[in-house]
Amino acid sequence: MTANYADYDHHGTAATPESAYQEWDDLLAKCPVGRSDAHGGMWVVTGYEETVAILRKPDVFSSFPATLPSFPQSARMIPVELDPPDHQRYRALVAEPFSPKRAKQYEEPLRQIVNELIDGFIADGACDAFQAMAVPLPALLATIFLGVPIEDGPRLQGWIHALVHETASRPEAAMEAAQGIYGYFGELLAQRAGSDGDDLISIILRAKVDGVSLSQDELLGFSLFLLLASIDTSQKAIGSIFWRLANDPGLLAQLTADPSLIPSAVEEFLRLYGPVVGARRVTEETEIGGVAMAEGDRILLLLGAASRDERSFAEPAQFRLGRPNAARHLAFGDYIHKCLGIHIARVELRVMLEEWLRRIPRFGAQPGETALWSNGQVQGVVRAPIQWNNSQVRL
Repeated sequence: MTANYADYDHHGTAATPESAYQEWDDLLAKCPVGRSDAHGGMWVVTGYEETVAILRKPDVFSSFPATLPSFPQSARMIPVELDPPDHQRYRALVAEPFSPKRAKQYEEPLRQIVNELIDGFIADGACDAFQAMAVPLPALLATIFLGVPIEDGPRLQGWIHALVHETASRPEAAMEAAQGIYGYFGELLAQRAGSDGDDLISIILRAKVDGVSLSQDELLGFSLFLLLASIDTSQKAIGSIFWRLANDPGLLAQLTADPSLIPSAVEEFLRLYGPVVGARRVTEETEIGGVAMAEGDRILLLLGAASRDERSFAEPAQFRLGRPNAARHLAFGDYIHKCLGIHIARVELRVMLEEWLRRIPRFGAQPGETALWSNGQVQGVVRAPIQWNNSQVRL
């Protein structure tokens, strides 16, 4: 028997981080699968085993559309909204740019970006870590591997924010953002025609599937996905990481004293604060977690909740450096749709923490200030007011 998930809506009113995580934990404690009345009705899955089972059956649980409600897009996002056998053929086109070797090449540019950002606010002794670091860093990194002007970062960020967070509440704004993205990349694709560059746009322009070049719709769908995947998810993860460190002086001291712990901390941050909420469509009658589902049913996957399932992670609410199975988290999804940018994201978060803690080793939440949480298809802290003593920083 399913629990009463009837009122759950991932696009609901803004919550605090604490209330959002508590809601996930409460739903999971009731049962791993429940039914919500939101958005025309949907199954909400919070259990780890149940989520993995869904992710590993793409023939039964289609990834198109990948959001709920669907983004106002005219072309499928590629490859995330493709099912087998098409998915692998298109994903393979950009495998090399997202490889561990290529991710390593972004390390030094990232260090430069992080330090330039820190230079802009370190003397102030305080900042909103979300606005100061989480918003610009992923957007600037995206301009590097998409090969677009760095000054276009804020505009791209604005479009993605509207698409992700206003599809449910202000669909006209989301539609305008989608049109802006398509217009921008349409012009860019025309400019890069015939390019031999190693940026992602040039790579997909040269790509062929079964000997055939990608259509304009496929190119735009690819471009939208690459932009979306590179910006919003990282921003929410970074905001949540800073808020945790600002309120956990013991953990902050550990990582500052021993930076070699940072990669382990990154995995645990991702497990606890994975920002992505996935969606699937049932293609045939099936059953998950003892719940019968019909063809056409929509499913919402609370990946962050699943990574807090005590059946799979001992004392899941606790932050544990060196947790043996931390990397089994679902922040990057699983199976064929495991995030393309997994290696870049890990480098991005590691380098950011290394450079920040090198220069600002001690900081805390500003007294009387609170964090803000963003609901939607990508969730996390979007306001993290922190402060530090300038006598303890490296200006």
